[in-house]
Amino acid sequence: MRWKASQFWKNASPNELLTFFLSIEKGEDLRSLADHMLDDHEFCDLVFEYLWLLRSEDATKKFLNDENIKPDLLMKFIYFGYGKQFLLDQFDSNSYFLQIRQLFGSGQSLRILSLGEEMDRDPTLKIHLLSNLDPQTWEAYFDLLEEKNMTMQTLLGIFSNLRENEIRKILLNSHTLYYYLRMMMVSGNQSNEELTPKEKENRLRLETILTAIHVWETFCQDLKEKYDLPKEKSLAPNKRDSYRLSLVLKELVKVQAQDRFDVLVYLKGNGVILDSWEETTVLSALGNYDKVGKYF
Repeated sequence: MRWKASQFWKNASPNELLTFFLSIEKGEDLRSLADHMLDDHEFCDLVFEYLWLLRSEDATKKFLNDENIKPDLLMKFIYFGYGKQFLLDQFDSNSYFLQIRQLFGSGQSLRILSLGEEMDRDPTLKIHLLSNLDPQTWEAYFDLLEEKNMTMQTLLGIFSNLRENEIRKILLNSHTLYYYLRMMMVSGNQSNEELTPKEKENRLRLETILTAIHVWETFCQDLKEKYDLPKEKSLAPNKRDSYRLSLVLKELVKVQAQDRFDVLVYLKGNGVILDSWEETTVLSALGNYDKVGKYF
């Protein structure tokens, strides 16, 4: 297709574009489109405009995760959306990256992380992309670090410019990243690598945050030992053991209101909140408790 000469982009509706994306999911046309987007900034912004409008669609996610879409083009899209959100009232970059990371799978996140220089300029984005890595891609990322002669301390250093509440929110929203980070810290304790005062300070801060989250990890393990959660999940909500949610509520009321939702995300990610029905029930009960002092 002769992208530059086409008038389709100027006249197509979002639904027409969605249909078009489905038609070029794979193959030479997609590579041609991606290459032209890198060459023509005006054309690129026009495609990004549609992608942003359709970001919740499965077809858009397939498009963004295709191997033909180069990492530097994906970085442009990420900051295109950043600019859109920045114009809104009460913009929060951490919340934006929590949203944007859901568009990318593990493999595509790793490809973006391979852009070392660009990643170094935005540690918040880097951490959120790390949150997307599954065990296999984590191993590939460690190999990437070794190729670039980067140590574990270099990786831990990306947290140094973030506030504690930001780090806690990120880790609660990604139990996989929390797990790997904790394993790295344990491994680091066994090494003889000398740390600078700044590295020691950063490490101590991370250890404090990880210790606080470990309390919830232990809580999840206890619930998994007490209840047959796969069996519970197979039951209708009104047939499940309500005492399990009572235990969850009993612990969540001890948490500051602004942190409860992130802890709830962690509990759901660890499988002790079984589905959206339970999540909604817990949130409703907490809201009632704050208003009238009782759950229901």
